[in-house]
Formats: sequence, structure tokens, C-alpha cells
Amino acid sequence: MMNVALTAPLVIVCAGMTAMLFAWWIGDLLSSVPIVRRSANGDGLAPNIVDSVGMRTPVEFLIAHFRPIISGFGDQIEQKLIHAGRPFGGVTGIEYVSLLIVSSLIGFVVLSVLFAMATGSLIGGIAAGLMFGALPSVYFWVVADDKMQNRKQRISREFPYFLDLVVMTQQAQATLPESLRLYSEAAPDTAMSEEIDQVLKDIALGTGLIEALQRLETRIRAEEVLRVIRAMIQGEIEGSNRLELLREHARDLRFRRWEKADRASETLRAKIVMPAMLIVVSILLLVLAPAIVEMTTSGMF
Repeated sequence: MMNVALTAPLVIVCAGMTAMLFAWWIGDLLSSVPIVRRSANGDGLAPNIVDSVGMRTPVEFLIAHFRPIISGFGDQIEQKLIHAGRPFGGVTGIEYVSLLIVSSLIGFVVLSVLFAMATGSLIGGIAAGLMFGALPSVYFWVVADDKMQNRKQRISREFPYFLDLVVMTQQAQATLPESLRLYSEAAPDTAMSEEIDQVLKDIALGTGLIEALQRLETRIRAEEVLRVIRAMIQGEIEGSNRLELLREHARDLRFRRWEKADRASETLRAKIVMPAMLIVVSILLLVLAPAIVEMTTSGMF
């Protein structure tokens, strides 16, 4: 009797929280079409992942009431999202953290109720909700790191072509903004062109070239790219010969790429020796097996 009296209020509270979050979700889904239409007309911010999953109301509620608590985590994820190229529709760090907390809360409530109904134990249901409810949030926290690393690798692969094209256009007496624009047109839909487009937008809005390059530096994590960008900023400040500076870095980067390719080929040769030997031995055994069997059955051994 005591167990039932204790279980009933907790089940009612869990059901009430689930109903409240579900109502928020339905309300945001119903308002998603006006949000998209307003952003399409240029009014208001474009919808991001928070709007797409219909969690704008609980996320804004969490930000409004618990910003001092979650702002530290928001700043950490903000840097990751910047380096990842602002995925998920340009969501901010504090929005992303709030969305993870809301999804964890929903997962905890729903899974606790389901496991409690399935096992008949409220304690077991709560334990299962705590254990499995936060898994989606942990996964999407890791996803931000993966996107950051993937973008870093993409920019590292695309940067040598960018540098060669800039050097070639600079030799043709083009200005640096013209060289950047030519690259953006020559390599659309790439990670490097997205960053260059942002630099060109900053310059068009009145930001100086040096400041635009400094902003680019804060969005890049690839070390070889940062080395060139910092050299360009220093060269613009000191008034150095831009063409010679870029040409020197292009030669250095080309040498590093050849050196890296040589090391990779040597590693590949070392790794392929053992499989190749096993294949040769297997072929020899396959060819000699009938003769060995015949000699064994004839009594020669």
C-alpha cells in the first residue's frame, strides 16, 4: 500500500511533464511554417535545428532562466560550432546546449515512464531513464567535434589549390579581393570557398582587409592554413611584398605535401609486405597441396 501511495504522485508528475513538453513541441511545429516564410522574406533570423525539431519554446525558456549556469558550456560549444562552419542552420552554442538539455529531459521522462510500466518498478524506470535518456545528447555533443574535425581536414585539402590560384592571379596583377573572388567562383560549394565568401562579405560591409583576415583566422583550425593567414596579416601590416610572401609559402606547402605523400607511401609499403607474403604462401600451398597429398598417400612419407 505504501509503495502504491508513493508511486502514484511520481507517475502523475512524470506524465504532467511529458504532456507539457509535448504541448510545447506541437505548438512550435504549428508555428514552423510562419517562421520559414518570415525568414524567406528577409524578416527575422533563419530557422535552425532548434526550429526544425520544434523545440524553440523550451529552449528559450531554459536560456531565459538558466543562462548563468549553462553559459560556460555554451561558450565551449560555440567555439566548436565556429570551427565546424556553423552547422545545424547556424545554431548558437547556448542554443545547442539548451537543446541537448531539453532532449535529455524528454528522453529521461519518456524512458522512465516506459521502463516503469514495462518492469513494474518505479526505481528501475528512473534508473533506466537516467542511464539511457542522456545518450542522444552525448551523441550530438560528439557530433559537433566530428564536424569540426571534418571541416578542418576539408580545408587542409582545399587550401593548396586556393594558394596556387591566388599566387597565379597575383602574378597577373590582380588585387587580393579579386583573387579571393576568383577562387570563390572557381571552387564553389567547398569549405574553403565558404570561408572566402565570408571574408568578401566582411570587406563589402566596410571591414578592412586586415580585420577580415583576422576574423578568418579565428574560424580556422588547420595549422598550415593558419600559418599562411598569419603571415599574410603580418605582411599587410608591415607592407611586405605580398606576391613573394605567398609564393614562398606555396613552395613550402608543396614541399610539405610531397614529404607527407612520401611518408604515406613508405608506411603503405611496410603495411602491405605481410599481407603480400601471406598471399604468396597461400598460393604456394594451394598449388602444392595435391602433390603433397599424393606423396603422403603413396607411402613416400
